[in-house]
Amino acid sequence: MGEHKHSMTVREMREVNRHHLRPSRLIAVQMHDNVHQAINLMQVYGVSQLPVLEDERMIGSLDERTLMYRLLEAAHCLWGSVYNYMLPPLPSLEEEAAVEDLYRLLKAGAAAVIVTRAGAPVGIVTPADVVALKVYGIPRDYEI
Repeated sequence: MGEHKHSMTVREMREVNRHHLRPSRLIAVQMHDNVHQAINLMQVYGVSQLPVLEDERMIGSLDERTLMYRLLEAAHCLWGSVYNYMLPPLPSLEEEAAVEDLYRLLKAGAAAVIVTRAGAPVGIVTPADVVALKVYGIPRDYEI
């Protein structure tokens, strides 16, 4: 008789990946931080997207490609507020949502998905996390 498997949640996926990927805490910038600070965070933590927050509320996002284009157009944007260069917020998903819901958002073209707990952003998941889950293995009692 086959063993019972259950669907993995986004929280459980992040837990499985915690040793292989970026810090589990959310790396983000505040809306009045400057672009230079954002780029430093991206390089230090090896991330390509950052949520932009106003206090604890997500109001936008930054990605390295957009910042690169902006810097090539005008280097002075380094000292401008990220608010002036941000993109719309990344989609979000509660950490207890099924990984299948996360896959749907990524397959639809999201560069990353913000993980929330009771509505507050607590982490980020990218396609690299999905790849890591496949590479480093899915625990036997899960199906995805």
